[in-house]
Amino acid sequence: MPASKIKNNGFVAFLILLILVIGFLSYENARDYSELKAVFELEKKELENELTNIIEDYEEVNYKKSEYSLKLRDELHKVIQLRDSVKNLKEVDYKFIRYYRKRTGILIEENEKLFTQINHLNTINNELITKNDSVQEALLVKEKQNVKLTNINRFLSKEKQALKKKIATAEVIEISTIKAEAMKKKKNGKFTSTTRSNKVNAFKIEFDLLENKVASPGPKEVYIQVMDTNKKVITPFKEVSLQNKKKIWCSDILIAEYNNKQLSMISFVSVDSKISSGTYQINTFVNGIQAGKKYLALK
Repeated sequence: MPASKIKNNGFVAFLILLILVIGFLSYENARDYSELKAVFELEKKELENELTNIIEDYEEVNYKKSEYSLKLRDELHKVIQLRDSVKNLKEVDYKFIRYYRKRTGILIEENEKLFTQINHLNTINNELITKNDSVQEALLVKEKQNVKLTNINRFLSKEKQALKKKIATAEVIEISTIKAEAMKKKKNGKFTSTTRSNKVNAFKIEFDLLENKVASPGPKEVYIQVMDTNKKVITPFKEVSLQNKKKIWCSDILIAEYNNKQLSMISFVSVDSKISSGTYQINTFVNGIQAGKKYLALK
């Protein structure tokens, strides 16, 4: 066989071997690339899932304090940006997977610390709410007790007022029937009864303070008031105030040393000027309360 032909056959064999080697290496590279791509996609997906879980954790938190609310919002924004960056990674960016995984680990640690603080604050807040509920319940019970006590006090006050009225009524000193006469003065200075108005020089009023064992003993003021048909007071002596705050003019004032027993009273009201005919009204007041009334007709 010629030497040139042998040489050509050797070159062809070399080329075939070279093609086989290149084909084998290409196959190996393709297989390695496929495996590398699968690992890249897997790690990328894992990172996205971790970041999505963190985002969901942040979105579930609802804390009303502004300082933590703002911080949560800022951290959430960071995590969303990081997840979007991971989503946009290309196959050639495999070298950035380690970088993003490191950042994700830091975010997870920060997330745990922040949530631990918030959970602690929520626990304290829940304890305060529980205490507040207990305080509210106690206040409600106290309020009901106060309302009950107020109603009792109101009832007792009414009873006290009613008792005061009963006592005041019981202490009123009553009088006997009033005896009243118009008197004229004789030349010898003595007085005799008359029914003629133009002869009247005085009015004689007699009555008894009746026995009352409940009334407090001691001096009692007795007012005598004589009024004509026009309700004008005859011989006005002094203006006095009654227990009902009303002010009247009286014709005479007597001081009775009352000792809870029946006591006779006599009033002599002088008439300084001529009076007209008609019916005269005589009122008596004991301790500022009207005790009796008498009418006397004069011609």
